[in-house]
Amino acid sequence: MNAVDISHFISFEGIDFSGKSTQISLLKQFLEENNYSVYFLREPGDTEISEKIRQILLDKKHHRMNEWAEIFLYSAARVQLVSERIIPLLEEGQIVIADRYVDSTTAYQGYGRQLDLEIVKTINQAATFGLLPGITFYLELTPEESFKRMENAGRAADRLETAGIEFFTRVFNGYKQIAKSNKKRFCVIDARQSVDSIHQQIIKEVSKRIGL
Repeated sequence: MNAVDISHFISFEGIDFSGKSTQISLLKQFLEENNYSVYFLREPGDTEISEKIRQILLDKKHHRMNEWAEIFLYSAARVQLVSERIIPLLEEGQIVIADRYVDSTTAYQGYGRQLDLEIVKTINQAATFGLLPGITFYLELTPEESFKRMENAGRAADRLETAGIEFFTRVFNGYKQIAKSNKKRFCVIDARQSVDSIHQQIIKEVSKRIGL
């Protein structure tokens, strides 16, 4: 891997309905208006192989999936994504915005599924070739609020979302630990704020990091 500018690699984290998609769209628009070339991708997905793995992971028919099979599938999708998309795009000088990245695996499979965190760390290192974002925006929302927003939206839960409140409480607490351990990279934002308030905080931080 050639040298890349990690300030051009931005990830968004948070449990579902924390507003990641909305904020990513607004940030992408803001950067493009300032003449940056921006590529958005989601995890798992964005390559032919990764998208097929995504279908397996989110299908409720696979409720018997072993937790270790789960982490290896997520990581396999990530290896393909990093090698096929993220590294080449960063080498071209583009800004890459990822809806989820390696911290999701630590939060969901490490803390949520209660897998050995040291093994999770090793798997994550291998799956990313050691590449981490320059900044990670964590939109913090409680599981209770997430479930309420899902109910109001009338959207059916996928396989992971059916794991229950105890699982998502562990994920929520896991994200707190991850953010605490990565203060330089993480920017924690209260997801209960207005869309515009969150957006303004994000563009302020991004502008500072990339020298806008």
